[in-house]
Amino acid sequence: MRNAILALFVSSLAATACTAAGRSTPPTPEDFFRRPDRVQIFLADMDQAWDMRPAGGDTLPRSGYFLLSQEGPELSSRQRRALADIWVSAKDPASYPPKKCGFNPDIAFRFWIGTTWADAVVCFTCREIAFHDASGKPIPGAEAGFLDGFPVMQELAKQAFPKGDFNPGL
Repeated sequence: MRNAILALFVSSLAATACTAAGRSTPPTPEDFFRRPDRVQIFLADMDQAWDMRPAGGDTLPRSGYFLLSQEGPELSSRQRRALADIWVSAKDPASYPPKKCGFNPDIAFRFWIGTTWADAVVCFTCREIAFHDASGKPIPGAEAGFLDGFPVMQELAKQAFPKGDFNPGL
């Protein structure tokens, strides 16, 4: 009986760990947001290049139409767990009352699995998130799910960018 309880406890720990265990091939959005290998945080801005091509010599990373203007530190395993804990399945989306805001990104998270990634670009004002795959194509909310924890994301942004180089939202 004691071995059965121990086995159950160990298997429950494995199910909630932020590891490669349990990922699909190819990885699903849930795999990226709940079980990434690593996560980067960036300040994000609108790309002002109207033709959407980088200006001469511009090598800043992008996520869809958004410019990732400054890279912060890589998130710790504790911080990755905090993000994984606020992810909500696309089957159970969270919604916020609409606000008058033209999506103006503040930060972006890049969730890595191996050599590919998925981005979550966050606007703290309207509390919306735009998801993109590694090619820059949007991931529809019906597939991506949602990160339902703006206070958690704001705290991670404050830790990464203590000078407050972003709009902290409402």
